[in-house]
Amino acid sequence: MLERFTFWDRAACLAGLMIIGAAVDLWRHGRAATRHKEYAFICLTGLIGCLAGTVNDLITSSISPEYFTAGKGLPSGEGFKQQVAMFGLRQGLSAGVIAGAVCLYVSRRKSKVPPLAFGSLLGLLWMPVVCAAAGALLLPMAAGRFDPAGLALKLDGAIAAAQVPPFLKVWWIHTGLYGGLLAGIIWLAVVATRRRTAGAKLPPRP
Repeated sequence: MLERFTFWDRAACLAGLMIIGAAVDLWRHGRAATRHKEYAFICLTGLIGCLAGTVNDLITSSISPEYFTAGKGLPSGEGFKQQVAMFGLRQGLSAGVIAGAVCLYVSRRKSKVPPLAFGSLLGLLWMPVVCAAAGALLLPMAAGRFDPAGLALKLDGAIAAAQVPPFLKVWWIHTGLYGGLLAGIIWLAVVATRRRTAGAKLPPRP
């Protein structure tokens, strides 16, 4: 059923629900409302994801166009770079929104300990960003010669033999990017949880 709606239809629907939810929260709670800040944070991480995904795919498409044509099904020829940019933007937006929602949950979910302040949460946002970039750079250097998914065999006949190594390199870049992002989110979650626990142990101000 969801296939009837484009990616941008679903994104617009999500944005509309956020606006409605934030407006209702402001109407009900006034200055104590927090939904608008939470949704703004998710939008910020989504924008970061858009930028990262677009830049990453534009760079990696110059290393291995076949990764996107044979691997992702994008059309080659005129407009290829625009197709790659839009593909990266969509993938990055999805990853950024999901990552932001997870970070928001672990740092501000309802529990016995107080939530992490939004300023402190923003101060931790560099962790998944740096880890994702480090994974994309380092993993291909460390494991670029390996082919655990058997891609070379699967690509036999689909692309030329000389195009397989660049294909594998780009595959490792993307694997490192997402693996690093996951590691960064876990790191942020651990630090946020410790800060929340430490804040709960502080004596009340006189």
